[in-house]
Amino acid sequence: KLKNCSKQGSTRVPLSTLYKVADDKVQLALEYLQLVKQYPTAMRTVIFHTRRILKSELTSYQLMEECLGCTSVEEVENVVLKIQGYQENPSSFHFDIEKSRKEKEALERKKIEEGKRKAYEARMMRKAKREGKTDLEYYLRQGASVPTLETVQELKTLSKDSQLKLWKDRDHSQHCMAFHISGDCPRGRGCAFLHVASHTPNSFVESDEVAG
Repeated sequence: KLKNCSKQGSTRVPLSTLYKVADDKVQLALEYLQLVKQYPTAMRTVIFHTRRILKSELTSYQLMEECLGCTSVEEVENVVLKIQGYQENPSSFHFDIEKSRKEKEALERKKIEEGKRKAYEARMMRKAKREGKTDLEYYLRQGASVPTLETVQELKTLSKDSQLKLWKDRDHSQHCMAFHISGDCPRGRGCAFLHVASHTPNSFVESDEVAG
C-alpha cells in the first residue's frame, strides 16, 4: 500500500477526467516521481523510466541531455515541470538552433561509431573462426569495457607509459585513449578505435530492460 493514502474510501472522479489523465504523460511522470520520493531507487533507474515516459517531449523541447545529466529526483522533476510549462504556454519555448546543431552532430558521430563497431565485430568473428575457436565472440570481449570518468581523470595525471598500461589492465584496449583524454581524436573518422562516451552513474542503452 502507498504511504499517506486515504482511509476514507473511494473518491468519485468524472470519466472525462480519467480519460484526460490517462493520456497525460507529464502527469504520469510526476506521479512516478512522487512514488520514487516515497520509495527511493537508483537515479539511473529514475532517469531511465522518466525518459521512457517522456522521450518525445524531452526531444521536442530539447531537454533530453538535461534530463540525462540530473543527479537528484528534484532535478528530474524540474525538467518535467519545464515540459508542463511549455505545454501550457507554447510561446514560452524558444527553439535553440545551436543546441540542435550540436545534437545532430552527436547523433551523426553515434551512427559512425555504430557502423565502425559492426565492422569491427565482423572482423573479430572472422578471425576467431579462422583460428578455429569455438567461441566466435572471444576477441569481442578483449578490451571492450567502456572507461569511467574516474578512470579518464586518473589517466590525465599519469605518464604516457603508465597511461597505456592502465588502459590495457582495465580492459579498454578497443577504445581510443586520445578521444577520452583530450575530448577529440586527431585521426577523426579514420580512427580504428572506438569513440564511446565514458560511463557515468546514469549511463544506459536503449536495449536495457531494467536500469537499476
